[in-house]
Amino acid sequence: MEETVKTARLSTVALIFKLILDFFACCILIGFVWFPRDLIRYFNTKLEITNKRVRGKIGLVNTNELDSPLNKINGIQVIQGMFGKIFNYGTIKITTASSVFEFNYIEHPNDFKTILNNQIEAYDDERIEKQAKKLASAIKN
Repeated sequence: MEETVKTARLSTVALIFKLILDFFACCILIGFVWFPRDLIRYFNTKLEITNKRVRGKIGLVNTNELDSPLNKINGIQVIQGMFGKIFNYGTIKITTASSVFEFNYIEHPNDFKTILNNQIEAYDDERIEKQAKKLASAIKN
């Protein structure tokens, strides 16, 4: 049975900054595209860790999805700029065997990275323990 360990959220502070920028861009007509784009991205970005996998989705029409078992994740990287460090949001890059997924403006990205690394270790320990039990029962019989 799979249970969710951590769900990431996009930073509300980053959204407010982007919406303010979009509002000013509306004065130049570009913001009419940016404003709804940022709102759609905010409400349609999901990133979560379960006890067996990582799932993520970005977008409404053009979607980019991540669904990877924990043992297939090669690396996790957190990128934060000056405002990201001040308001505690950043980009999380998850590298799998086949591709790299970027999730922008995630709240508390370092906490998410720590929890994901801990969950990967727990998953590996559990997998090794199951293999040892199977091997022990095979030798016993």
